[in-house]
Amino acid sequence: LGLFRQTPAGVEPLTEGALAREGDLVQLTYQAAGRSFGVILSIDGRGAVTVHHPRDGRQAARLVAGQEVRLSSAYRLDDAPGWERFVLVTAEAPFDVAPVVDAATHLARSGESATDPLALPSSLEQSSFTLSKDDPR
Repeated sequence: LGLFRQTPAGVEPLTEGALAREGDLVQLTYQAAGRSFGVILSIDGRGAVTVHHPRDGRQAARLVAGQEVRLSSAYRLDDAPGWERFVLVTAEAPFDVAPVVDAATHLARSGESATDPLALPSSLEQSSFTLSKDDPR
């Protein structure tokens, strides 16, 4: 899972824990790493869950093997405080998106969503990338 910030000067790669702000335009990328299907979602500091890939549908998207793949649209960060965490969930076989979203929603409500893994079956692998956000308070 990779993140890049689009700036007037071009594209800037982001590192784990990088500072981000409301209004930043973030581009998501993935590498399939031998897995065939995947879902990318985010959880923000308010506990909102957003599915980024696949954009529509109930099944995980088929992943493109071999190279880093950039999602077709970028994501503009809102004013949620604290952090924005992106999670890539992958498997060798097709799987439903709904249980992944449910696990993310449950984790968001627990208050541990900035760091804890999603409660998913062992057949699903997950990796995450967290951005720190300015908290105007």
